[in-house]
Amino acid sequence: MIKSLAQDYSSLGPRRSIAALVPSFLIAQVAVLLGVPVSFNEIVVSAIIGSGAAVGGGEAVDARKLGVTVAAWAGSFVLAFVLGYGAVVVLPLP
Repeated sequence: MIKSLAQDYSSLGPRRSIAALVPSFLIAQVAVLLGVPVSFNEIVVSAIIGSGAAVGGGEAVDARKLGVTVAAWAGSFVLAFVLGYGAVVVLPLP
């Protein structure tokens, strides 16, 4: 997964992609400690994309893949909201 993300989303080598994972791990652990629900996938992808943009500028990041990923994140949020709202409306409350 790390290799795919580092090479497909941005031009990072193995060392830089691992270096992007350390802050991702710390952010996720602090969020879990505080009880904040977070997506580790979103944290890792964001860290790798940010590292690629910082190292190689805007050209190092594949904009098409980034757009598809953000659209999938937004779509999953909307779908979860619609399903949750639909379940509350359809199912009777005790």
